[in-house]
Amino acid sequence: MIISNDLNEKLDSPCWFHGTEQYFDAWIIPPPPKPGEDLLVPHTAIFFTSDLNFAKGAGNKIAKVSISSSSRILDTTANYQASEKLRLSLSQHQIASRTLNIQHDFWHNGWKTGDVLRMTYSDPTLEAHLQQMAVNLSKQTGLPKEAASIVIQHNSSRGLIELICTSAKKLGFDAIFGHEVDRHSFEDKVIAQPWLAVLSKGVASNPEWV
Repeated sequence: MIISNDLNEKLDSPCWFHGTEQYFDAWIIPPPPKPGEDLLVPHTAIFFTSDLNFAKGAGNKIAKVSISSSSRILDTTANYQASEKLRLSLSQHQIASRTLNIQHDFWHNGWKTGDVLRMTYSDPTLEAHLQQMAVNLSKQTGLPKEAASIVIQHNSSRGLIELICTSAKKLGFDAIFGHEVDRHSFEDKVIAQPWLAVLSKGVASNPEWV
């Protein structure tokens, strides 16, 4: 397993955090739907970061875990071959193939900056498709068009993340590691935060509540 020294030092150590709004005793994969997220694309992975303050942005209850070094982890920052294989598998997807995210340089650099986890596109056909989805959602739910557009934008990135996770699992990985963009921890500053998606049971220890 090819992983960076930074990630290797954080395995088998209780230094990974997950922010949530409710307490529980064990992880369920896929996780149960969260209240109020009925309009959002569901996730089948569980997400962790090694930055405590960043985790707090996801919920005021913080679970701390260790990640097993015996798990098969795709470190997108260190394992070029496996990351490239994942990129090529996503390039066959009808929607992902129209994004900048799966282009070679954007993909590999984006795992270090976190930009790869936010859908970016230049295809006018895809843009028109997403705009029509927002119009349809507004009609179906009564949401204002602006709010419906925000939901669709949010779902486009959630859908891409879900595709990345399910594709990595099909390739035999138990978890995938990279970075996520953090626009909230520091005023007027955007940074990359450690991001780890757990795809299989037994990777993360039972939650210890901070």
